[in-house]
Amino acid sequence: MTSSLSLLRFSILASAATGICLACGASAPKPAQDGGDDLGGPTGGRGRDDTGSDDFVGDDFTGSTGGNGTGSGGSECGAALPDVFRDFKSYPAHPDFEISAKMIKDNNGEVYKGWNDAGCGMVLAALDASRKPVLFTGAPDQNGGLNVKFGLGKQQRVVSGPGCWREDETNDINDDCLVAQCQTWVFDSIPTSEITSATSFADWYHSTEGVNVEIPGSLPLDAGTFDSKEFFPIDGQGFGNEGREHNFHFTTESHVLFTYQLGQNFSFRGDDDLWIFVDGKLALDLGGLHQPLTGTITFDTLGLSVGQQYTMDIFHAERQTDASNFRVQTNITCFVPDEIFK
Repeated sequence: MTSSLSLLRFSILASAATGICLACGASAPKPAQDGGDDLGGPTGGRGRDDTGSDDFVGDDFTGSTGGNGTGSGGSECGAALPDVFRDFKSYPAHPDFEISAKMIKDNNGEVYKGWNDAGCGMVLAALDASRKPVLFTGAPDQNGGLNVKFGLGKQQRVVSGPGCWREDETNDINDDCLVAQCQTWVFDSIPTSEITSATSFADWYHSTEGVNVEIPGSLPLDAGTFDSKEFFPIDGQGFGNEGREHNFHFTTESHVLFTYQLGQNFSFRGDDDLWIFVDGKLALDLGGLHQPLTGTITFDTLGLSVGQQYTMDIFHAERQTDASNFRVQTNITCFVPDEIFK
């Protein structure tokens, strides 16, 4: 996703507004299968500066010892996130990838690439029976009476911090732009949709011949951290780079088990879409096409039981050129691969 976005197409209210529940209480926990987590790692929060070089590029993402993304939920404990990447062809082959190719213009006459304020509640708060996210297709919460199509999220995202894009471009792109809250939409005009339909969204995390190419892989966590400003794990694979320097159109899916201990957290900074579910419930919502945004899960707020094992389901998508960022920081040191339904 580009970091020089055409933002602020929609006006944002300065006053506080109604939010949505992104992390409700947990249901019955699973019995623990490992000895818990060492809490001596990073403490999460803002994370380290993003100006360093990338330690993980190319083939280091795939075929590593951290698992192949299809684990059965056994007792194997590792400091890595097993993944399944799915490669897609860009628009017009798939309508949700490289939306700028549709040549839709914003109010300033610039080609639409995404806005930071889109994305709150793009998916429902709970996973479906196969542990996949479900697109929200209801009417957005909005003022002004506009008949707005779904695909931008239930509510409008508000962001804050020194890293957030500003019209005068005086922000520091290496600093964090934090997700602040969600509020009732206020539209300047009827916007475009960022996700075409429930059918097109279902393609993202289901392996379908001719629509996507499944590529197993793993993201190693070095002292609880994975940090890349050039997150292109499947360059030259699947459908290839489509004439570009990198392969920008793919999704990432990871399912793991972890044992909850007090003080645990999980921080993510990146683009584009990112949803994390804990015990089947939405705990971090960074959906939408946007510049790198930062959010943190504080597990102590989720109503979990200490010493019990829970699921964590991670869904990411890279959908727009010309940048791809992906940073994870956590003090959870043991992730057990869990089953991925294709």
